[in-house]
Amino acid sequence: MITPTYSATTDKYPNFNKDFIKEKKIKNLVFDIIDKKDMQIAEDKNLTHYYEFNKEGLLIRFYYTVIAKTISHEIHTEIINKKTKKVRDGGVRVKNDFIYDTISTCFYYDSIQRLTLMRFNDGNYYESTYYVFDNTGLPIKIIRAKETNISNDKANFQLGMQYVLSDERFQQIKTSETQIKTNCLNDEGRTYKEIISNYNKQNKLISANENYVSTWINQESIFTYNDAGQLTEKLYKSNSGGNLNLKSVFEYDAKGNLQTEKQHKNDVLLNELSYIYEEDRKINSFINRDHINKTIRIVKIKYTNW
Repeated sequence: MITPTYSATTDKYPNFNKDFIKEKKIKNLVFDIIDKKDMQIAEDKNLTHYYEFNKEGLLIRFYYTVIAKTISHEIHTEIINKKTKKVRDGGVRVKNDFIYDTISTCFYYDSIQRLTLMRFNDGNYYESTYYVFDNTGLPIKIIRAKETNISNDKANFQLGMQYVLSDERFQQIKTSETQIKTNCLNDEGRTYKEIISNYNKQNKLISANENYVSTWINQESIFTYNDAGQLTEKLYKSNSGGNLNLKSVFEYDAKGNLQTEKQHKNDVLLNELSYIYEEDRKINSFINRDHINKTIRIVKIKYTNW
């Protein structure tokens, strides 16, 4: 149901297996989230993540709630006596009320299921990312733009003004059957970064080396797979801000379901995710243990089918 991604950082949303989503006829997923700090009682702040899919199993909308403001109230309790015996002390406790904002992202695809547009919305702010591919399916252009919505209905986006934030162009060169060289071009059409990507015989990415032409910056990613072709480890190294090493390790159960994910930074364990499945291999819930902040996030999943 969920497969690891190739990005170096943790994504905002899981990488759903579209074939599984389609097979199980899943229309909506709701992640009901509870956070708990060590040595404290779990507090349900009504945080949710909501995912919507089309009938082909592709994610078309993701939105989530965040706490925009917390209002604290003092509640005073009186001393309670029964006859001459005190049964409860008086005191003051604090009750928190939360005001929420909703942040959403919509996804649009072409006729062969390639992502062509991703539109992010936070209140009145819209930011869109457009993707253009060559005839082999590799990206040759990525445009990121700030936009305005002139529609009175937020669910019906109508483009008003558009301000281009970045315009990335790529030259994709297949240097061998298992290697692709990508030249990343700046606004003047000059190469500012070169990426060498290597693949195994199953056409799975095994390494990517990024070199910035004008500086000494180098970034390298290495990917390891098991016999079933599932990603078991990804390493990311960069010298862009000191020596940074990120590592994620993935373990699977006997049915091939992603069971645990451990995320490290410079050999320090940051997060540990554990997944619990139903009999039909759908995820029932998962837990994210944050070893740095000493917290646990418990996520229960609700399904709606087509």
